Amino acid sequence: MLITRTRRAYTQSTTLDRLNRLVRSGGVSVVAVTAALALSATASPAAAAYWYGGYGGYGSYGGWHRHKSAHKSHEPKVADRVSKEPFGDIPKGPLQIFISINQQKLHLYSDGVHVADTSIATGVPSLPTPLGVFSVIQKQVFHRSNIYSNAPMPYMQRITWSGVAMHEGESIGHRASHGCIRMPHDFAVRLYRLTKLNTRVVIANAELKPVEFADPHLFVHKEAPPEIAAPVAGDLQPVVAKPAELVVHADTAAPVQSDIVTPQAAAPAIASDQNRESAAPGTDPRAPAAAATPATPADLAKVAVAKKLPISIFISRKRQRLYIRQDFAPLFDVPVTIAQPEAGFGTHVFTALEFTGPEHATLRWDVVSLPGEPPKRVRRVEERRDRYGRVRRREIEEERASESPPPNPAQVLARIEIAPEVNDAIAQMIGPGATLIVSDQGLGDETGEGTDFVVVTH
Repeated sequence: MLITRTRRAYTQSTTLDRLNRLVRSGGVSVVAVTAALALSATASPAAAAYWYGGYGGYGSYGGWHRHKSAHKSHEPKVADRVSKEPFGDIPKGPLQIFISINQQKLHLYSDGVHVADTSIATGVPSLPTPLGVFSVIQKQVFHRSNIYSNAPMPYMQRITWSGVAMHEGESIGHRASHGCIRMPHDFAVRLYRLTKLNTRVVIANAELKPVEFADPHLFVHKEAPPEIAAPVAGDLQPVVAKPAELVVHADTAAPVQSDIVTPQAAAPAIASDQNRESAAPGTDPRAPAAAATPATPADLAKVAVAKKLPISIFISRKRQRLYIRQDFAPLFDVPVTIAQPEAGFGTHVFTALEFTGPEHATLRWDVVSLPGEPPKRVRRVEERRDRYGRVRRREIEEERASESPPPNPAQVLARIEIAPEVNDAIAQMIGPGATLIVSDQGLGDETGEGTDFVVVTH
C-alpha cells in the first residue's frame, strides 16, 4: 500500500511540474491545466493499469493483454449459445439447403420455412460447381484437401465423393473455388452444428424456393397389415403367410427383383443401374432354385420400417425404373410405366415434412423444380469486313441464353404408374423426412456406396 501511494504521488508531482513549464511557455491554457489535474487526481489504479499496464511492476503483460484475456472469458458462453441454437428458434422439420450459382448465395430452410442466407463462393468457370440434387454424406470439423495441395477446408460437409463439399473459405461473393461451396467462417460454423448426415442440398443457377404441394399421386402412409397365421396341426410349427406374398404368388408374372438378392440359381437377372448385393455368406450358389424364395417389396419394407430412418425414392425417366435407398444403401429397385416417355420430366424434389392428421396417414409435402434440359453450347460463324473490305470469319461457341422451364410437377406425377404391391410397400416405409426425386436423368457415377441419390443435371 505504501509503495502504491508513493508511486501515485510521484506520478502526480511529475505531471504538475510538466504542466507548470507548459503554462509558463504559453503552450496550454489554464482550463486545460485544470482538466488535466482533475483527470490525474481521480484516475483509479485500475484505469492506470489498463492504459499504462506495461509499467509499474506488471512485467511484460501490459493492460492490452489483460483486457484481451477478460474478453476471452466471455467467449465460451457465446460458443455454448451458438452450439445450442445456431440460427435461433427455427421450425422443427427436415433441413433443406439451396445453392444459387447466379446469386452466389446459400439459402437455408427448415420444415419448408426460410431460415437464413449467406454469400458464398462457388467454382470458377473452368472448374464449375455441379448442378443437381445432393446430400451431406460426410462431415469433418477440420479437413485437408487430398486434391489441391493439402489445402485446409474447415467445417467441411461433403456432398460428393469426387471432391465437392461445403466448407469455410475466402474470396466470398464471386466464383473463386475449384468446385466447392465456400462460406464465411461464422455461417460455416453454425451450419455445421445444425446439419446432420443426409441433409438435402440442391444446386441450381437460379434461386430455388420450396413451395407446399398436395397431389393424390403422392405417397400416403399406411401401417403394415397384420400377419395371417396358418392353422397349426399336431407338432407342426405355424407358417406365417403375408398378404403381399399371397398376391405375388397368385400372379403368374415373375416376382419383383431387388438390390438385396436372396441366393437363387434359376431366377433371371434383371438389368439395373445399381450393383447387386453379393450372396449371403455360407450359401451355395449351385443350390436348387426351389431352396430359395426371392425377397418381395413387402419383406424389404419390414426391414426398412424397423430401422426407423427416412427413405429416399428416385424415379428415372431415362431408365423407367424406381429406386429406393435408406441410410446410404440401396433397398430395392423395380420397373415403372411412364406415359409419353419421350416427353421430359425436368427434375423435381418432393420432401415429406410432417403428418397432418391424427391417424398419421396424410403427409404435408413441399417441392422444388429444377429446369429441364440444361443450356446447350451453340457454335456459329461470324463474318466481318476489315477496313480493307476483306471478309473475316471466326467461329463463336456460346451457351443458349435461357434454360427451358420445368414441366408442372403434378403433370409429371400423373404420368408415372407404379405396381400396387410396390406402392403398398412404400406406403409402409414413407414418413416425415422422406424424399421423392423424379428426374429425366439416370443414376450417375456419383450415386454409390455411402451416398444417397446424387442426380447431376449439369
